[in-house]
Amino acid sequence: MMLLLKVFGCGSSTGYQEAMLWAVAHATGSEFGKYMPKFYKYLEMGLQNFNDYQILPFCDGIMSHLFTGLSSGVIHCSVTPLIFSCFGDIGIAIGEHFEKYLPSAMLMIQAAYEICTKMDSDNEEMMNYNYQLRCGIFDAYSGILQGLKNSKAELMLPYAGHLLQFIEFVFRDKTREESVSKAAVVTMGDLASTLGPNMKILFKDRAFYADFLRETVDSNDYKMKEITVWTQRMIKRVF
Repeated sequence: MMLLLKVFGCGSSTGYQEAMLWAVAHATGSEFGKYMPKFYKYLEMGLQNFNDYQILPFCDGIMSHLFTGLSSGVIHCSVTPLIFSCFGDIGIAIGEHFEKYLPSAMLMIQAAYEICTKMDSDNEEMMNYNYQLRCGIFDAYSGILQGLKNSKAELMLPYAGHLLQFIEFVFRDKTREESVSKAAVVTMGDLASTLGPNMKILFKDRAFYADFLRETVDSNDYKMKEITVWTQRMIKRVF
C-alpha cells in the first residue's frame, strides 16, 4: 500500500491511474481508513485541478466511498474532517453536478454539527478534534457554495439558516482557535456571495455576524483582516 502511495508522488497522471487506489480501497474496506490521511493530499491535488474534465465520471464512486466511510462508524476520527473537506473540493470541482450528492452530504454535515455541540470541552484531545471537525465542515460548505454559485445557488437556500446557526455557535465559543474563526468568516462570505439578497432576512435575524466581524477585523493576523473585509463587502451587497 505504501508503495502505491509513492506512485502518487511521481506527478504522473498515468501513474495515478496505474496505482488503482480505488480498487484497493474497495478490496480493503474499512481497513483503508488508516491510509486516508496520507492518501488525502493526493486526492486533494486531483480535486483542485478544476480543468481536469476526467474527475466527473468518477465522482459517483468517490462520493460513495466517502459517504460509506462517514456512516461506517469504524474510521478513525482524524479522517472525518478530511472527508468533509473532500466534499468541498469536489463541490468546487464539479459545480452544478454536485446537486445529486447534496441531500446526503448535507445530512452528514448537519449531523457532524450536532456532534460538535455535544463534545466534552474539558478533554483537550477531543477539543482539538472538535476544532478540526469545525474546519472540515466549513470547508465543505464553502466549496459546495462556490460550486453551485453560478447556476444552482438556490439549492443551498434550505441549508442557509442551519449554516448561520452553526457559525453563531462557533462565534459564541470564546475558546475557538483562530483557524476556526477564519474558516467561519470565509464561509459566511461565501454564503452571502452565493445567495445574495436571499440572505437579507436571515442576516437581519442573526445580527451576531456584525459582532463576529468586528472581532476578526481587529485581529493581528493580516490574512484574517483581509478575509473579514471581503466578507463584510459580500454581506453589504446582500442589503
